Amino acid sequence: MSSIKNICIIASSLGGGGAERVASQQSKMLQDLGFKVCVITILNNVTYPVSGKLLNLGLEIGGKDSIIAKFNRHFKIKRFLNDNNVDVIIDHRVRSSVLNELLYSFFTYSGKSVMYYVHSYVIKNYIPSDTFFSKKVFKRANKIIAVSKEIELHVKNTFGFENIKTIYNPIEINDEKLTQLESYQSKFEYVLFYGRIVDEVKNLKLLINAYHKSILKENGIKLLIVGDGKDRNMLIEMANGLNLSEMILFKPFTQSPFTVVKQAKFTVLTSKYEGFPMTMLESLSCGVPVVSVDCKSGPNEIIRDKFNGLLVENNNAEALAEAMNSFVLNAKLYNICKKNAKESISKFNVETISKEWLNILK
Repeated sequence: MSSIKNICIIASSLGGGGAERVASQQSKMLQDLGFKVCVITILNNVTYPVSGKLLNLGLEIGGKDSIIAKFNRHFKIKRFLNDNNVDVIIDHRVRSSVLNELLYSFFTYSGKSVMYYVHSYVIKNYIPSDTFFSKKVFKRANKIIAVSKEIELHVKNTFGFENIKTIYNPIEINDEKLTQLESYQSKFEYVLFYGRIVDEVKNLKLLINAYHKSILKENGIKLLIVGDGKDRNMLIEMANGLNLSEMILFKPFTQSPFTVVKQAKFTVLTSKYEGFPMTMLESLSCGVPVVSVDCKSGPNEIIRDKFNGLLVENNNAEALAEAMNSFVLNAKLYNICKKNAKESISKFNVETISKEWLNILK
């Protein structure tokens, strides 16, 4: 074990998304490795489990957005870090304001080792576009953690940073839990999307159009869309307009999606961009293959085409429909991908990623 003892994980929230789920899981992983862990969440949204001491700033300060409230957050964070003798900060927050990040770097985090996560290929959400000031902040970091190789390369090419390393998000493969799910049987066959219902990111209009063009509905295979978000009603209206209200079903967000994932014929990802999509790892861990567009970034670092899933051209409804059709018409191809699904993600398991974190924390 290194001299590092106390680690603080900071996240915008701990509910609703893949990055938040990673922060939650990381708190347990690092605690299991013997570190003393504390967690700070900026917003009062805590639905995922947390290991260690929690400071919920959203609960303490509320949603106030005044200048005084913002400065109060910084003082509370700094005091919490000092009171808990934090050695290393691992920052998962969305960081789009360069002025705010200068304050974090030179005041709030002053004197601490900092590692910044970049969870999306749209890196301006994590490293502000102002190159001059961003370099002053992020060159000071001990490490920038990219969740995919494509993100690492993108950051290097954009900012010239060398203090960046890819560490993949881990997936916990629980054989006992998956065996328990076998008792659940759906009343109908379906393919599945689950995640945030935000079309400008997840491109769910493409998914509905591709399903409409496919042979799935004629074969009685429904499309199940699970999640919440601002575009849910718009997409329901779109499905109704295509006379698919009985074949495209919308279900609310669930904190434990594995039951519905396990019973899917395959899952689908149609995003315009990603970081490292956890839904793909979760699907494959359940032995369920994936049909995905080859967006930046993540899918082509998880999916081997025609081995554990299918990769198709981004934003092409005809190609996506054809890929979905092939999993219905070509039983040999489907069974190969299904057979290889779980084994294909062994390099992303918690044990492997834990070793990478031990090495970097040394």
